[in-house]
Amino acid sequence: MKEKILEYLTNHPGARKREIASFLKIWQCSFEFLATIDDMCEDNLIRAELFSDPANMEYYDKWYVVN
Repeated sequence: MKEKILEYLTNHPGARKREIASFLKIWQCSFEFLATIDDMCEDNLIRAELFSDPANMEYYDKWYVVN
């Protein structure tokens, strides 16, 4: 799963978690998916930037591959 996430984020920098999960055909709140994302952050493979859109009352992370 890690390789597929890295592949997706390389081709789609700034993707949301739900977009990554959709690509993997997995529920975005599944333990396996969230644990993998956490592991990859701890291993410094990916990082998130908080995005705020107050006009639409949305706050979410955009995900990137760490270079």
